[in-house]
Amino acid sequence: MRQLVRPRPAIFAHRGVSQNTQENTIRAFELAVNMGVDGVELDIWRTRDGHIVVHHDPHVDGISIEKANVSELPNFVPMLPAVLDVCGSLRVNIEIKSSDENPRAAFQLGEALIDLLKIRSEPLERWLVSSFNHDAVDRVNQSAPELPTALLFWETPWRSTIEQALERGHQAVHPHESIVDRDLVEAAKQNGLQVNPWTVNDLERANQLVAMGVDGLITDVPSDILKHLDAKS
Repeated sequence: MRQLVRPRPAIFAHRGVSQNTQENTIRAFELAVNMGVDGVELDIWRTRDGHIVVHHDPHVDGISIEKANVSELPNFVPMLPAVLDVCGSLRVNIEIKSSDENPRAAFQLGEALIDLLKIRSEPLERWLVSSFNHDAVDRVNQSAPELPTALLFWETPWRSTIEQALERGHQAVHPHESIVDRDLVEAAKQNGLQVNPWTVNDLERANQLVAMGVDGLITDVPSDILKHLDAKS
């Protein structure tokens, strides 16, 4: 059989499998497990009463997640422990979210996340904590250096982000797929950083990124990407 130029990268289902169900729900993550992806990406917020829940936007059904108690949220918004239980042995990329209204919320969420992950039975290496709030990721890394962390970004030039990730002890960078080129991948790899672009939904673009040597692809269409790349192996 014809071989890929490089090994297939890990496939992360972005917010679970959302093509046939609501994203960031228990069902979306169950579908990801059944599909055979390598990992999932999800988003977390901290409620007023201290629970960590999984949702992308700061509001759900007109309710501010950070200002609500967990009991006030719709039933389809899951708490993080339940999602992690469903994910089985998958690698889980956990993105810290917070609104601009409360700059400290991301730090508080990061500390709460560390506490939650440390009491679970799985090794910390299974998780990968990321955020666009690089200060929050830095704080997580300082508090729990054994917990893998990554910087999310879509800005160019990108070299300062690579340097920041290296200097502050992060394990990976998560650039938007549109800014990834060979120079970015090579600069990251030379410094021991993994590269997991988001959100990779175009099959030809997936081919290009695989050829560049990225470590993972975060995608809304994991089934299509898996079938496409496996057919080329």
